Amino acid sequence: NFSPSENRCPGWVTFACSFAVLVGHFYMPRNTKENKQKAPPLPYCLSSLQKAASARWGMTAQQVLDVAQRLYEKKLTTYPRSDCSYLPVEQWDDAGHILSALACQPGLEKAAYGADPQMKSSAWNTAKVTAHHAIIPTGDLPGTLSAEELAVYEMIATAYILQFYPAMRYVFQKIQVKAADTLWEATGRHITESGWTSVTHEDEEDGQQEKEQSLPSVSQGDAVACAAVDIQKKKTTPPPRFTEGSLIEAMANIHRFVEDAAAKATLRENEGIGTEATRAGILETLKKRGYLIPQGKALVSTRLAGQVVDLTPQGLKDPVTTAKWESRLQSIAEGKDSLEAFMADQLQALPRLLEPLLSGQTSIRADGPVFPCPTCSKPLQKRQSETGPYWSCFRKDLHPDGKPVFFPDVHGRPGAQKRGPEQTDFKCEKCGTALQHLKGKKKNGAGTYDFFKCPNCESTFNNQAGKPTAREEPKDSGFNCPDCGKPLRPFKGISKRTRKVFSVFNCSGYPACKASFFEKDGKPNFTPK
Repeated sequence: NFSPSENRCPGWVTFACSFAVLVGHFYMPRNTKENKQKAPPLPYCLSSLQKAASARWGMTAQQVLDVAQRLYEKKLTTYPRSDCSYLPVEQWDDAGHILSALACQPGLEKAAYGADPQMKSSAWNTAKVTAHHAIIPTGDLPGTLSAEELAVYEMIATAYILQFYPAMRYVFQKIQVKAADTLWEATGRHITESGWTSVTHEDEEDGQQEKEQSLPSVSQGDAVACAAVDIQKKKTTPPPRFTEGSLIEAMANIHRFVEDAAAKATLRENEGIGTEATRAGILETLKKRGYLIPQGKALVSTRLAGQVVDLTPQGLKDPVTTAKWESRLQSIAEGKDSLEAFMADQLQALPRLLEPLLSGQTSIRADGPVFPCPTCSKPLQKRQSETGPYWSCFRKDLHPDGKPVFFPDVHGRPGAQKRGPEQTDFKCEKCGTALQHLKGKKKNGAGTYDFFKCPNCESTFNNQAGKPTAREEPKDSGFNCPDCGKPLRPFKGISKRTRKVFSVFNCSGYPACKASFFEKDGKPNFTPK
């Protein structure tokens, strides 16, 4: 399949094709063949492992990090948070032991058996090893693994095995023909030695650049006939959306997106945006806050994310700023600058950069309905915590008590504001402090509570017709506290974690003595854990 060797307008291509058909023949000014080879890919660092697992299995960056951490804790693979894809030469002697172990692992035995432990790929380079070397198997055989753990383990092990296979060798051929004053060319390659590709076919890059098509055996200067012409109309397509894996790679290589030469060099020397250990967490935070949403394997930015990017000052979102800060931090480490001067510059610049936001000149519009704060009428903000979503308003300057307000999320809308303790005029019988009235729903959903409490001595009282009444004192158990000698009293509760009922014996000397013992066979268990 021949195509124009340089960009031509569609009309010219149509004319040239028609002319070629009419002429019926053209001559071949150039036919080149070149022997090439491709070395096996380097072992994985964390970001390359995340990219590969995202592309192959659709795993998120955080999932890959969590799985790699579990494999490390099981002593099956080395330290996972590595930014290095090289190995120290000093560990090359371990290859025989590790390959022998992998040859006993189902799914890896054929590849490991065919590896040559005497071979040494370019991955073995002590000078390029940073704080931690590439992620590789330890040689310990895995026991029972989850599907995710097995998939990631086999990827790590296979990448290591490939270091003991020869390069893939092939012949790259380019044929050029000339017709209607236009050069047409076709390229192809023919693999002569499969090498490491006999184990895995991760050769997409070359597969795109040098298509695996068989070209005829011809000589330079030959005259050839035009058998047929096929004109195809196509449209350019936008770059594919980022996946978690490709976005992790872009964060690690942010210098590729910078034109400033000095900034590019600084960013290349450093780790880019985040570190191997933090990039997955950054993506998780962006998803939790509603800036990114998964669509299949791709990540799609939301309208909220677009608004935040538009409102963020250019200086804060430009990687060049990161490069400048890195340079200053390096100067601080070398004693050429001071932390105080750096922080003073930031404190001076930030108010100016954020002034449009802080002054209310610009704002972010919610995608859904707007719910006003009942205290100041400003829009409530939906936020995310570890326990779930909630709503809040932090315009403390507009609140009478100068405090933020919070509301639970009820089916995507703010619920009733949680009431705090209500001050009363009733006095505590024990210390004379004014009691507080507490009323609401229990966190576990098992009913409600309504009682009085002393904020000083923490004594509690029943609510009887709106008045505090002394609670019936629990009876002594007949056992004494080994710490202070006072009687122990039986108590039953519900575990917040397991939701199961438990029985304990608490010291009656509380709060001076906080001793508590679990019940065993109807008695307090004094045996320490």
